[in-house]
Amino acid sequence: MSIRHQFMAMVSVMILLPCLAAAQTPTPALSKWEQQMLQYGAQHCQMLQGSSASGDVKLAGTYYDAERVYYQIADYTNDSKWLDCARAAEQVYRDGYLLGNNGGLPGYWVFPHGLWKDYKRTGDASSKNALLLVSQNAAYAYDGTPLGDLSDPTLSREVAYNLQSKILAKDLGASIDASMNRLAEEAFTHMNAWFVTKTAPFIQPFMVGLTSEALINYYKKTGDARVLPAIRLAMDYLWNNLWVSSVQAFLYIDRAVASEGGQAAVQPAPDLNLLIAPAFGWLYNQTGDTKWLDRGDQIFASGVAQAYLQNAKQFNQSYRWSFDYIAWRNKTGKVFVTFDSTPDGTAPL
Repeated sequence: MSIRHQFMAMVSVMILLPCLAAAQTPTPALSKWEQQMLQYGAQHCQMLQGSSASGDVKLAGTYYDAERVYYQIADYTNDSKWLDCARAAEQVYRDGYLLGNNGGLPGYWVFPHGLWKDYKRTGDASSKNALLLVSQNAAYAYDGTPLGDLSDPTLSREVAYNLQSKILAKDLGASIDASMNRLAEEAFTHMNAWFVTKTAPFIQPFMVGLTSEALINYYKKTGDARVLPAIRLAMDYLWNNLWVSSVQAFLYIDRAVASEGGQAAVQPAPDLNLLIAPAFGWLYNQTGDTKWLDRGDQIFASGVAQAYLQNAKQFNQSYRWSFDYIAWRNKTGKVFVTFDSTPDGTAPL
């Protein structure tokens, strides 16, 4: 049985939400996405499990949440060997880095999803403790931060990551509504600065993708009605202004900024497509408007075709939440990272 058939069989028994009509066309480039997932996933897993790479190299290999990626591969393929890869990533990130720093990590190193998935799957209290620690002690996570202190859009990634950790910590029982909602307000402020007032110093589409991911999870947790129009406005703007159709990719950045590499950085970045495509899939899933499907399929297919996966960082970027694009665009009802279901079949909301 192919990976795709295994996945669809698994979906048929795990759906928790009403199943909507499936997309009329198959997911483009799906076979290549699967093949590259297996090939490069095994390669980077071997590095994490082996003894030849240094601790720093292994830690870099967990960037963009390798534990989350490997748990998703295990769920997608229904192949338990990938659980060993998730555990290897966990030992590097959780045990070798996060716990040793009591959760006090830089804002761009906050990766809670793998920890959340591990606790939900195994009940490992160390993963729950690690998630709670990073949600409290990471840079920009401080609960007493006044609203507005993080409104600079250049902090969007740090805000998005910390918002995600608060959402997942709340799901595990933490009483952090005020700080979670404050970070969401900052994320809405970033969206406003990028696409309404246009006062942001620059726009990087993949950073918009990270903020969109966080706000989608916030919507799943709170039902905040502002999320859908904010993401719809953002993706319309990115498509109309920063999509380079001849290359089938978004620009890395919308203008020359010295701190981001200057004019040399104003180039298409197809290897980041899969950090953005899932937001288009979510919009299609929410609205039924096929323009989001048409655009999302182009973004996804090109991201697969032009992926740079030789480095673990880029591999993790491509597979961080592209699983959800497949689920949303096919309206299967099964989503891998947001809160539609969990590996044990329970609904946390």
